[in-house]
Amino acid sequence: MINSNSAPNLQTSAYDQIRQDIIFCTLIPGQKITVKTMEDNLGIGRTPVREALVRLSQQGLVQTVPQSGTYVSRISLREAENARYVREHLEKSITVECCAHVDDAAKAKLTSLFAQQQEAVAKRDARAFFHLDNLLHERLFIIADRHEIWRWIDSNNTDLERFRWLRTQVSGLEWETIMDQHKLLLDAICNRRPEEARFISGLHLHLMNAEQEIVTSAFPDYFAS
Repeated sequence: MINSNSAPNLQTSAYDQIRQDIIFCTLIPGQKITVKTMEDNLGIGRTPVREALVRLSQQGLVQTVPQSGTYVSRISLREAENARYVREHLEKSITVECCAHVDDAAKAKLTSLFAQQQEAVAKRDARAFFHLDNLLHERLFIIADRHEIWRWIDSNNTDLERFRWLRTQVSGLEWETIMDQHKLLLDAICNRRPEEARFISGLHLHLMNAEQEIVTSAFPDYFAS
């Protein structure tokens, strides 16, 4: 007998996996996709895949063209910039709150995440670098006791995530730039210097603006006109 919770779980599993494939450009912007292909790739039945695609369509991540098919949406720079703007203004306040809440356990966790990301840089492991970058920023929201806000951001910033992933794929945009800013930010937080932490956070989240032309030039077909 099928568990009553199995259908929602399968739909969520299908949604999460397809969304990840879109973020990491395993599914390329503009690529045509079908329910059958997604079924075969995920090993999940037709109904949860169809429901996942409906949800992704509602979020603008896939679009259906009449008499043509369903396609992965190209990246909207406006959506990515809006998400960056929200993160910048929220995280500047979050880092200030971190300075008030940080304790030895929080410092140890931040130090560990930074060290793991350094290891990813040394190995040129883009996926690990990207994942640990998100974990480090998420940890700031946890320290500030604002984790629910991070969850909301994470579910509404897919185009920014796609841009950030492509940034790791562009030769010449060094990961060390991000690491240098992370080091300065964590040092300011751990030593309770709120104004410095706020400034560095804003600078850090302005990287997209500085690097936008380089990334879009490297992947011109991935972005909406």
